[in-house]
Amino acid sequence: MNDRERDIIRKTVLQLIMKGVVRWTNIEKLVCISCGAFATTNTIKRQFYGYLLANGYIERVSRGKYAVTEKGRKLYVALS
Repeated sequence: MNDRERDIIRKTVLQLIMKGVVRWTNIEKLVCISCGAFATTNTIKRQFYGYLLANGYIERVSRGKYAVTEKGRKLYVALS
């Protein structure tokens, strides 16, 4: 997976959460559908948990629900 594909997944995740899709299972399904063949379940999990959540771009609100932080909004703008 190259940097461009990672950025597409990250941007899509942030966009979905900002639009109100806050549950992990829904995010995973929609990213798989919209990002194409390179967006497998494992790659989405790595970007979601290993990058966005670990670096403070998103935060866990409650079990299975997530929100975008101010830092995440800035990243979204940078990726656009």
